[in-house]
Amino acid sequence: MLAFGFFYSLSLIVLGLAQHDRLRYGGAVLVLFVAALIGYTDWLFFAVAFGYVLLTAWMRLKPGPLWLTVARGALWLVISAALFAHAVPGYQGLVVVADTALKANSLPSSLYVNYDKVLVAWSLLAFVPLFKTSLYARPLRWSFATVPALVIAIAVPLALAWQHGLIDWQPGLSAVFWIFAGTNLLNTCIAEELLFRGVLQGRLQRKLGPWPALVLAAALFGLAHIAGGWSYVAVVTLAGLGYGLAYLWTGHLIASVATHWALNLAHFALFTYPLTAPAIA
Repeated sequence: MLAFGFFYSLSLIVLGLAQHDRLRYGGAVLVLFVAALIGYTDWLFFAVAFGYVLLTAWMRLKPGPLWLTVARGALWLVISAALFAHAVPGYQGLVVVADTALKANSLPSSLYVNYDKVLVAWSLLAFVPLFKTSLYARPLRWSFATVPALVIAIAVPLALAWQHGLIDWQPGLSAVFWIFAGTNLLNTCIAEELLFRGVLQGRLQRKLGPWPALVLAAALFGLAHIAGGWSYVAVVTLAGLGYGLAYLWTGHLIASVATHWALNLAHFALFTYPLTAPAIA
């Protein structure tokens, strides 16, 4: 089932990039149907997901008056928030490791192959390009300093988390590292960057300019992780600034996705994950 989980997520991303509407929407329904048929997802989840696909198609292909646009957008936001929060009825997620320390000296945690967030990524790809330029009026130019700057953008949040005792130096690859790498890219990084950089930062930039948009999108990204505490929010906000800078530099979301993924992989490979376990006196 694990192999199908990766096939499911990769298929939805690829279908989201499809240029033909029948392939984009019909293909998504087919993948969701097969997932429910073989027991990877629940049929109740399939019903919600099917409605979400129809809603996305309706929004994308059938423009309407302002009131309808607002109503559909509000409904889309509610369902998308539920998908992001793993709160859609019927959602369970494929458990890879349950309540186990993934690395030495780390808090016990669970590793899932989620199948809900990627559906938001699929939907957003109908409106925000992943590879083509989607951000204009960039204030920065690509130069020889760009790559070092992005490396610093990855290192600084990790250093801050280390300084605050959230994580500790613990280099080494866990047995589930590659599973984490794949599911983090497909089910987390792409969806979060499409939403926070592609939608929020992009729209805020058109209204407020590049720098306020960068800061506000990063702050909202940090607040979305409030469950980890305020120190964690500060670290995630700082990381969001780095992802946003990658987007500003290139105008391509794939750059912020790559920066986001690189930071998460560095965290998992070099430090305790997700957080350091408290010392037992």
